[in-house]
Amino acid sequence: MLTRPRSSLLHRRRGHDSNVSTDDFLPLSCDERPSSKRRVRSSIQNSSFTKSILAFSLGMLAFVFSLSLLRNSDKSIPIHMKFLASASSGIQKYDAVIVGTGWAGITAAKALLKDDVDNILVLEAQDYIGGRSKTVNLDGSINSPSMNGNFTNIPIDMGSEWLYAKSALEGNLIRGGHLKGIDTSKKRTLPVPPFVDSPFYLQTLVQEKEENIYSADTLNTERLEDDKAKDLYERVWGGFLEYVEEYRKSLGKHVDGSYGGVAEKYKEEKLTSDVDVQFINLAMASSEVDYAGGRNELSIFTVGDMSSTHYMSIPGVGYGNTAAKFAAPLAHKIHLKSKVTEIDYSDPNNVIVTFVRNGVESKVMAKTALVTVSLGVLKAGNIKFTPSLPAWKQEAIDGMGFGVMDKSVWPDKEWIELITPKGENSGKWTTFFNPTSYKGVPMLVGWIAAENARYMETQTDEEVLSDTMAKLKAMFPTITPPDRCIISRWGSEENVLGTYSFKIIGRNFRDDSRQLQKTVENVWFAGEAAAGGWYGTVNGACRSGEAAAKGMLEVLSASSPARSAI
Repeated sequence: MLTRPRSSLLHRRRGHDSNVSTDDFLPLSCDERPSSKRRVRSSIQNSSFTKSILAFSLGMLAFVFSLSLLRNSDKSIPIHMKFLASASSGIQKYDAVIVGTGWAGITAAKALLKDDVDNILVLEAQDYIGGRSKTVNLDGSINSPSMNGNFTNIPIDMGSEWLYAKSALEGNLIRGGHLKGIDTSKKRTLPVPPFVDSPFYLQTLVQEKEENIYSADTLNTERLEDDKAKDLYERVWGGFLEYVEEYRKSLGKHVDGSYGGVAEKYKEEKLTSDVDVQFINLAMASSEVDYAGGRNELSIFTVGDMSSTHYMSIPGVGYGNTAAKFAAPLAHKIHLKSKVTEIDYSDPNNVIVTFVRNGVESKVMAKTALVTVSLGVLKAGNIKFTPSLPAWKQEAIDGMGFGVMDKSVWPDKEWIELITPKGENSGKWTTFFNPTSYKGVPMLVGWIAAENARYMETQTDEEVLSDTMAKLKAMFPTITPPDRCIISRWGSEENVLGTYSFKIIGRNFRDDSRQLQKTVENVWFAGEAAAGGWYGTVNGACRSGEAAAKGMLEVLSASSPARSAI
């Protein structure tokens, strides 16, 4: 029997791919473990302007001196003294430059620091740390370390909201004291679309109008009785899952089809009731939110499983605040508002990274570089690679799906579903989450994805609020406008350009993800899209970041005689 669609973690409630192989990753821990060996630190970490001038004056002498010392293999001598010569050219040199401060980037940076590689630089285009973990706090701050542990604050997470229970990341955050507001002994399995325990509201047309165009006064909205809702779920949704399973078997292992395409076949062959058809349409809209891709883009092999999670967007926590607190030990290594524009890896021994900060272009040199920007940024070509990325890498980037899912944040059960008739507004703002019991204040979150989300991002806040309130008023006639409305627009954010990756029809996502993860010379790649079966999750981003750090450490050790001898 086919499992129900999984819950998103990166932006909503997805679980990991139940078919993920143990070969997808090296053994990882994501732990803040103490260094197992004594490491020799770099001599030029955080070089100041004064040090650069000194190196410029004495660079040749320092270079000759370091060569002489290295020949003697004296372990007490700083292993990177030879880097001083590069300062004379005006370019600071690092052991590692990391692009991005999402979970992949900060996990990799902390792993390097734990192994005493502290001559690193982390470049972040945004003005906050955390990437797609973005928390807007009650005081207006975004991703504030001080708000993690502040139980008077009400966080609103515009990106990731759920944390895997029993994961390495959970253990790491517990040990770091970052989950004090969460009772980690209590775990919950999140529902998936459509939600069996959700109240369903059914809209029907009172009178027909031209070409599927209707307005609020032509619609009748009523809550379905629980037994009718349960029947819809078990009969229509359960029947669809069985249909998909049989359809997959008929195609064979190496033939794919679209999620939406199979749904259309199911409606044509199996459904006769308009309500049944509307229910499947709702399920497709909810699945788009879950996976951030359009129903006709999603592979029928998208379906995964559910996992136990913790809700992070509660007072004293917040996913973005947690990311910033987790990265606090790296603060002096991070440059915010620093947008990387080019990565030149033409020299097999060094990588030149060009970035713009406050309108000023700068270049740095590194022995290794790690790229953790979103798949959307890679797809857009916003970072120039010199030479161009190999064809196998570019093909994987181009072939992977990267979707858009947004939220509109403003007593019944937690999840609320609206079954709408066919029309121009069908499927828009039909899934809502009520986190009031977690936050202690009235709040509602609406979800929209795929083409509907792309269109929404062209609207004004007032237009979005009007559309959302129209759906809510249909279900709750006495509802009043919110005191405040916060809307995400991830697809329009130039440093992200979407939410998370998904399995696109006709592609082997796991193969593409592995290709994305592979190094090109001394350039590594990490992030949720490079996480194999853990795509679309914070946990996957963390795992891929640590895997990259391990590879970088091996290269740094091999290139440093003193480190190799330790």
